[in-house]
Amino acid sequence: MRIVAGKLRHRIIDMTNLDTTRETQDKVRGAIFNMIGPYFDSGKALDLFAGSGAMGIEAYSRGISHITLNDLNKDALLVCKRNCKALGITDVLFTNMDYKDFCLNRKEKYSLILLDPPYKMDDIEGILEMVYPLLDNDGIIVYEMGIDSKYPRDFHDLELWKNKEYGIKRVVVYRR
Repeated sequence: MRIVAGKLRHRIIDMTNLDTTRETQDKVRGAIFNMIGPYFDSGKALDLFAGSGAMGIEAYSRGISHITLNDLNKDALLVCKRNCKALGITDVLFTNMDYKDFCLNRKEKYSLILLDPPYKMDDIEGILEMVYPLLDNDGIIVYEMGIDSKYPRDFHDLELWKNKEYGIKRVVVYRR
């Protein structure tokens, strides 16, 4: 797997190769970032279900100044750490927490929140409710879900900005 664009463009990163994670393909990752940016002038990003960290690392490569990579699976988090070390990324926080515990215990605000939970976790509104307090005033939430998942058109003061299908995956983008 490789980083698609930015200062780390073409660099290779490891995949988790775990049954519990699903990597976002390079092509889809590139399309997502082209949809929302494609580049940033700084800001903080949270990759709440990080897996290998590819989405958060892609955001960092494209100008996000600090990333937080969280995954409940310790083996996945080790892959995140290995990838960041290999790429020389030091503006990163690694956390190994259930997403609910993470959201309840963090007060930091993020300009970009990346969500790609396991598809069996289909409580989209519940997850949005948990991360909503962590979103900056002008923030964006990118939510990857199964193609048939039910999602809200609008949520609190967030508007549904983008909605694209990629094979068995749907990507929904909310913004304030």
